[in-house]
Parts: sequence; C-alpha cells; structure tokens
Amino acid sequence: MEAAGTAVVRFRTADAGEIVGHGVLVDDEHVVTCAHVVNAALGRDLRSRESAEGQLLRLEFPLLAELAAYVPERRARVDAWAAPGDAFDGLDVAGLTLIGEGRPVGAVPLPLAVRPAVAGDVLMFGPAPGRPGGWVPGRLRPQVTRHRQQVDQAGQGALVAQPRYSGTPVLDPEAGQVLGILVATAVGRDAMDVYAVPVPSITSAWPAVFAPLPPSPYKGLEAFGQEDAHLYFGRAALADRIATVVEERGLVPIVGASGVGKSSFAHAGLLPRLAGGRTRWTFVSVRPRPQMEAALAAGFARTAGAAHQVPLSELEAWQQRLTRDGLAATGELVLTLTGTDRLLLVIDQFEEAVDGSERTARLLADLGGLARRAHSPVVAVLTLREDAFGELFVAQGEFGELLRQTAVALPGMDQGGLREVITAPAALHGITLNDALVRELGAAVGGRPGALPLLEFTLDRMWATLARGQTMLSYDAYQEIGRLDGALAEYADGVLAGLGDAERDTVRHLFLHHLVSLEHTDTRRVARRQDMTPGQWSVAVRLANERLLTVGRSPDGAETVEVVHEALLRAWDTLQAWLAEEEPFRHWRQLVGYARSSGGDDAGGTSARGVLTGPLLADSERWLATRPADVTAEERAFIEASRSRQEQEESRYRTLFQQSLARTLSQAAERAADPVVALLLAVESLERAPDPAVEAQVRAALARLGGDESVLVERAGYEAEFDRMARRVGLLERGPVYFRSRTEPLYAGGGRELWLSDRHELSVRRAAAPAATLRMPMPVAVAAWSADLTAACLATEYGELRFFAIDEGAVTRWRVRLPAAVTCLSLDHEATRIAAACDDGVTRLLDAADEGREAAAFDTPGQVRDIDFGPDGDSLAILHQGSAVIWDLRTSQLMHKARCSRGSLAITGSGTGIVLPSLEGEEITRLIPLEPQRLLELARLAAGRDLTPLEWQEHVGTGPEGDIIGFAVPAANGG
Repeated sequence: MEAAGTAVVRFRTADAGEIVGHGVLVDDEHVVTCAHVVNAALGRDLRSRESAEGQLLRLEFPLLAELAAYVPERRARVDAWAAPGDAFDGLDVAGLTLIGEGRPVGAVPLPLAVRPAVAGDVLMFGPAPGRPGGWVPGRLRPQVTRHRQQVDQAGQGALVAQPRYSGTPVLDPEAGQVLGILVATAVGRDAMDVYAVPVPSITSAWPAVFAPLPPSPYKGLEAFGQEDAHLYFGRAALADRIATVVEERGLVPIVGASGVGKSSFAHAGLLPRLAGGRTRWTFVSVRPRPQMEAALAAGFARTAGAAHQVPLSELEAWQQRLTRDGLAATGELVLTLTGTDRLLLVIDQFEEAVDGSERTARLLADLGGLARRAHSPVVAVLTLREDAFGELFVAQGEFGELLRQTAVALPGMDQGGLREVITAPAALHGITLNDALVRELGAAVGGRPGALPLLEFTLDRMWATLARGQTMLSYDAYQEIGRLDGALAEYADGVLAGLGDAERDTVRHLFLHHLVSLEHTDTRRVARRQDMTPGQWSVAVRLANERLLTVGRSPDGAETVEVVHEALLRAWDTLQAWLAEEEPFRHWRQLVGYARSSGGDDAGGTSARGVLTGPLLADSERWLATRPADVTAEERAFIEASRSRQEQEESRYRTLFQQSLARTLSQAAERAADPVVALLLAVESLERAPDPAVEAQVRAALARLGGDESVLVERAGYEAEFDRMARRVGLLERGPVYFRSRTEPLYAGGGRELWLSDRHELSVRRAAAPAATLRMPMPVAVAAWSADLTAACLATEYGELRFFAIDEGAVTRWRVRLPAAVTCLSLDHEATRIAAACDDGVTRLLDAADEGREAAAFDTPGQVRDIDFGPDGDSLAILHQGSAVIWDLRTSQLMHKARCSRGSLAITGSGTGIVLPSLEGEEITRLIPLEPQRLLELARLAAGRDLTPLEWQEHVGTGPEGDIIGFAVPAANGG
C-alpha cells in the first residue's frame, strides 16, 4: 500500500507539534479531512462549530520521507467547512486547498469512490510505533446514521485506529479508492468508537471539488490492453480484416511506424474481435525481454495456470519443452491444457528478439514453420517497426522472405478514424469537444503516424482540466497544456522542475545511460534495478508515479523500468538537448562497445586482440580523465587494460611465477608438520604476495609456535586511541542497576559532559547553560559521540538509530530504521560516517551527511565487540569472533585479519597497528602490528632461523632465490 500512503497527509498542533489527525489528497491540490481535526490543529475546541474557512494550516506527507529523505510539508487553506457535531452526528468535514506549492513529487492522489460502499474490508492509515505510519485493517459495515458508517476493527493494542487517526482515508484495498474518512472517538480507557464519513456526505460538503469526476477514457502514453477494447476506436474495419487473415494463416507480422499503435491495435483491436468469434481462442502475449525464450516460457506457463510470478522450476520446465519440442508443439500442449481450439501468440516489439544468437535462429525457424501452415492451431502475430522489418527481410534469408510475404501494414489513421479516436471516448461520459478543436487536432496528427501517442496524451491532459459539471473539453485547456506538440514536453519539464538539483542530475543520467538506446535515440531501453544505485531507482520510481516511466518485472522476476512510450523520446526537447550535448560521449561509448565485442582491426584503432589502440585509446583516456563518474566499471577496466597492455606483457610471466610460488609456499605451510617450517613457509609466501589470507596464515602459524603477534608499548603515546574507545558504549546490556547508580559522566570533552539521564535519554551539560537532551523513543542500547560532544548517535535494540547535532540544544538531524537490533556503534573523526553493527550479522556504514544513507555493508556474523575508524577515515576495524578485521572503505576490500581476545580496540594514528585496552592504572598496553614487514620481523624472530636450501627443495621444489629447481609441488598423498 506504499503508493496509496503517499496521498495521506498529517496534521500537528502549531505549538507542540503533536499529531492530531490525518487527511487525504484527492486530486492535485485538494485535501479532505475532519472538521474537528482542523479545530485541533488550530488549537480550538474539538467540537467548535465556528467556521474555519480562510484559516491556514501546515500539513505533512509522512510516507514520502523514504523517497525524499525528509518529510515534505505544505501550506493549505480551509475552503470548505461542515462543522462537527458529536461522534454520531454532524457532517464533520473540512476541505483544504494547497497554496504556495503544489503537491510534492511522488504524492499520488487517491480518488473518492464513484459509488458508496455498503460493506467490505478496508484499510486505515495512522501513527505506528517506530515507523512513519502504518495501515490498520477493518471491516466497513452499513450506515448507522445519515453521515456515519460503522467500522469494525481487526487489530488490538497499538495496531488499532485511535483519535489521532481521524481524517485518514478509509481505503478500498482492491480498487485503491477512498470510501470515506475516519472519525475515531475514545469512549473509555481501552474502548474506541470508529466510524467512516461516507463519500456522499463528503461530496455534499464541497461538491464543486469533492464530487468525483469520471476517469479519463484516454490512455495517455500507455498502450491499450484487451481490457480497454471499449475505449479503442478508429480501426474497426482494419481489425475485422486482419482478424480474417489471422483465421487463415499461421504467421501474421503487423508492420508500422514507431508510435502508430501496433501494440494497442493487436491487444485492444484484434484480440477482442477474435474473442467474439466462433473459435475458442487462447491468447499468450509476450515481449522479448530480457531474453525471448524465457519470455515465451513464462507466457505459456501463466496461460497453463501458473502464478503470475512463475516459479523458477516451472519456468525452466517450459524452456526445456520449447527447446526440445519447438514452438508449435509447445503451443499445442497449452491448447490441450486449456481445452481451447486455437492459440494466438502475440510477440510485441519482435525486433527486440533478433539478437543473432542460436536461440534466435531456432525461434525464426519455428516461426517459419508456422508461416507454412494454413489454419494452424498455433498462430503467431508479430508487431514490428517498419525500419526493423526492412532490415530483417533483407538479412534473414528464407525467414525474411516469409516475413515479406505474410506481413500486413498498419497505416496511419484517416481523418474519420482520428475524429472517432478524439470524440468517441469522451462521449461515453457525456463530454463533447468543440468542432474547431477536433479539426485542429485531426489536422495536427494527420500524416504523422507516430503522433498518435501525443494525441492520446494531449487528450488525457485536457481531461484532467475538467471542472465538476463541465461537459465540454475546451480549446482554452488545449492552449493551456501546450497544444499537441508541446503538451508532453511541458508536462515532462514540469515534473523535472519539481525535483531538486541532484535529482534532476539523476534523471539526466537515467535517460542518457539507462533508458535510451545507444544506437537509436528514439528507441527505449529496459533498465534493470540491479544495474542502478538505490538513489537512481528511487528517482525512477518517482518518475513512474508521474507516468513518465513504467516499472515492471522481467520473466525471471527482476524489477525493470523503461520509458512509458517512445513518443517521449521524440517529443521532449529537454531530452533532445541532453542527447545533443552528450553525442560525442555516446558515440565514443558505441565505438568502445564495438571494440569490446568484436576484437578485430578497424579504422577506430582496435587491435586484433580486442584492446584499444591509436586515436580511440587516446579518446578513451581523455573521457576517463574528464568524465570518470560516467565511465562504467567495465569501460574503465577495458581502457586501463588497453593502456597497460605493454607493461602487463613484459611483467606477466614474472608476476605469474611469483604468485604461483606464493600459492605453493602457502599450501606447503598448511601441510608442514614442523611448526617452525610452517611459519617460515608462510613468511616466504607473504613476502612474495601480500594478501590478507596469507597474513592470517602467518599469524596462525606464529600462534602455533607459541609466539605473540602483539608487542608491549607505552600507553602514554596513545591517548587519542584510548579516548576513541571511551567515546562509544553499550548501555542496554549493563542493566537497570547501572542506570540507577551512575554518578559520573559517561564522557567529558570540549568543555561539555555527557550524562546518562535514564534508559531513554542522555544529556550534554556545560557550565551556565541548559542541558541538551538526546531522547529516544525506547531504551538506548548503544551510543557513540564526537570528541567535542557536538554530534552523537544513539540506537535502540529495535534498530531505531538517530543522529543528533548538539549546540545550544540537541537537534535530531535524521533517523533511520535498521533491519535488526544495533549492538555496536562508532563515529569517524569528522562525525560524517557511522558504523553500526546489527544482530543480523551485518555491519553497515551510514553517511551522516546524507540522512543516514547506507554507503557500504560488511558481513560480521556473531557478536561484534567493538568498531573503530582509522585515522584517515579510509579504514574500519571490526572486532568479532576473536579477530580484529580491517576493511579498506575505499575499495570495500579486506586489508588485515588478526587474532584479538580483548573487548575493545583502536587503530593507531599512523594506521599501522591496533591498540588494545589496558587495565586501569597500567602505563603499558599491547599493540598488534598491521604492517606486513613488522609482522614478518616478529615471525622470523620467533622462528629463530631461515629455511634451509634442503627445506626449500623438499617442501617447494625451488631454491631460496626463487630459481626453479624442479617445480614439482608434492601431491596431497605425499607422492
């Protein structure tokens, strides 16, 4: 219900900021709530009947916080007032209009139901512990009074509607429509009367705004589906003619220009004609993404009765049938399972299926077989762009000729058809259009087959301008939205203008690098969620809410996003400007792509070995230097591989030998029975190939020999490290006695003291100034803070984490909800990043400057005892399972792993060691060296000697200088 929740608004008192109720956005600018909620927000008596019209209130959109990283707020004016009575009487409705700013991007209005509901299951939104809000189930009962409809609740305890829920929408979860607004009244300590003000009562309070308008009969940029046949006009005669062709053939390619409506014609024109005939048809419709065979298998499986999200085992079984039996036999199996006469397979956007693979060749052969069959039980209809059609029948030999012989053209509409497209859908709702407007629209589209999506979009936008009671789509509305050629561009620019600078940059990046084909700028690409960052996916979802993109799933279950229609790519001037600016870079990217895939010599400077040379390599290095963020990891690796090819060739064999020798030494160390020999073999391996795993092997061998990998040092030189240990603490595990008996501050620094107030809060005190209170909604489990006590982070055992900025008082900069209890916290030296270890075995790196966004995550199974950031902020030490593990935060690679039995640690200021805690009063402590060279010194000292030449020969097969003697690694059985 996340999309529905974006329409819910929340009201608070102006003074204390307490939640007093909710409301719902019913269109782009109007909100409905209870009149008594408005009274509460204004600080008036709840049952005051005095009109509040003209009063201004602030409201917030609580569920948009996850998208916008903050709770968007707006101002609204009370424009309709129906005073409250008691719980059982009075209309109790207020209507508000957003002023100053429009609805936030991502807030999708919830329409009022067209017909009143008698009874049924409903959902209600309101406050929920630890979350921005939650949905509570209930059951709507028949009306008890004129303006009240009873609601029975299904929840208990905190999960029930309460007075602060008043004004929230009573939602039909199936239709996504508002059936009423909630009135919740406490009638006892644990008792609640819950009623809905039904839609007819709401609309009577402000009929000019709340009376629901009929839904738009125009599809905008969306394609028509079979369920939209009643809205599809203008091609009846053509649909009848092609339906006859389908009855007689096994293959029917429908060819037309981009935007002419091929998919809509097939699904809303052709399929309903066939379904209404005498033949019992089964329809399977697929798009060839991400791979044709998987799409076909998923389509057949669903038609045969599988769930919409086809289980992997069933998907694989149908793919095997297709491979083994072919398309026709598999389709006939579906006919047997469904008990129907014929199967029509619609492959939409067929050009996407042809990729030159062996699978494609098999599919074309199967389709060619269908083309040769008259009255085939399995018929394939292909929708195909005319430019791709020309390429296919030239390039595909025998199948290309069959394609040419069987293709039918889908031309642009004549003026009669266009008039029907324009006027007939509106007439279904009693709405007319000015004749001059109809003629102008027809003239603007005539002769431009690709303009049909623009026409539908324009009419849909005009429909949105209808006022209650209006019966004609006006010419003024047509002008207002930017006319045919400007409507879509103006709308897209409006959505873009509602975003922040960073989000606009993300939109540009999405279109240029994910959503538009490199080869054809008027062709869309399907982008997968896994290829985007979380921030990019969040923006993509917001654009989908604004109907510029559409979110879906591939047959294998992966979430995808694409442009809702290619008309947007052609009509949006802003995008065309972006593409023009980006043309040199996109052209270079095409050439690099060809080089990566071909590996043959060409004029661009690609060598026979598939690496870049000459001018193309020079261009690649220039783009890498000037646009590093836009060069993909694969392109970067390809460029760097090309740049360093000569160096790699010269050092290749030497490097391979040293690595191989290091592996041999490491394996020999594992097998060696003598602990001294095992340690020396591991030392030799680490010298040749520094690696965390080999380093750990040296430390283990040192321990096996009884040596200590740590050294004693003077504590006095590590005050900063011990101070960092003191700036993080676990509280919940210490128990109530610790909280009651605390008589000293937890920490003092920067002229301030941090005190433990109670299980829910800490306070920062300083001389002659009020204390700054850091309060949590539940007992504090762990805490960490900066050295000057200007920033602190607290977390609960339920995963709630808050970041506080401390000045004169304490301000919650942000809060996040982690998926598991937080057991350990640490702040870096600048308080810009936080490391949080959780009970789910993951330590998360959070960006304090970006609302707690997760920047990295590390697997840390078991209990994490302590965490510390390196002095430069580029490394992180995590103490768990008896080991101190050091991660490089720049690369997310493991740097070191050392045994450690203490409960705390700190990385030294030089980053070359780990300081361990010492007992109170001790002037010495222990240091675990991290530098490989220092570890090697300790290891050689513990061993007391070097490997002898005989031991080299026995265990490794080489001499001590690395010269190959016999390079025969002993087998595992000693042979």
